Amino acid sequence: MKKKAITGCCILLVLIILGGFLYVGIGRNTLENKMWHYLEQENYSETDIQSLEVKHSFMNILLSYNEWTIEVVYEDEPTSVYKYTLRDGSIVESGVSGTTDKEDLKH
Repeated sequence: MKKKAITGCCILLVLIILGGFLYVGIGRNTLENKMWHYLEQENYSETDIQSLEVKHSFMNILLSYNEWTIEVVYEDEPTSVYKYTLRDGSIVESGVSGTTDKEDLKH
């Protein structure tokens, strides 16, 4: 009886972990596509973007922060990282970090 309970707990734990990986993987892919669409609407092309990285944090959910963050580095401003997030189903700007002076930011 005890062995069945341990086996059941292990199976449940594995399913939870796999579910988390699926959730983040599918969400990351969906949000990356949504971000490219957002950038196209803002008249940017793939050649204007040096990098685009989507990040997820379960800890942010617990701390009431945004679950997803998107970091974009533009080709003409490689020392600045523009941060976006998903809020109420829409992508919104959330800040900039890097070495570019605030007055010189282009995007």
